[in-house]
Amino acid sequence: MQTLICRGKVAGNTIILEHEPGLPNGTPVEVQLHPLVDAEEQEKREEALQRILSLQLSVSDWEQMEEEIIRGATEQ
Repeated sequence: MQTLICRGKVAGNTIILEHEPGLPNGTPVEVQLHPLVDAEEQEKREEALQRILSLQLSVSDWEQMEEEIIRGATEQ
C-alpha cells in the first residue's frame, strides 16, 4: 500500500491540502489526522513531562495517571 503524506488544514468537515496529492478523482483513501503542535508548545509539554518525572513519585496505576493528566489538559 502506498503512503502519501500531505499537510493541510481542517475547515469544518473538509480538509484543505497544501498540495494536490496526485491521485485520480474518486480514488478511495484512508485518512489519519495528526494535529501539529508548534515548537514552543512542544517544548512546554516536554518541560512539564521532565518536571513530573523529576519528582520520582511512585505511581500505582500509570494508565489512571495518564488519563487524569489528559483530562486536566483538555478541560477548559
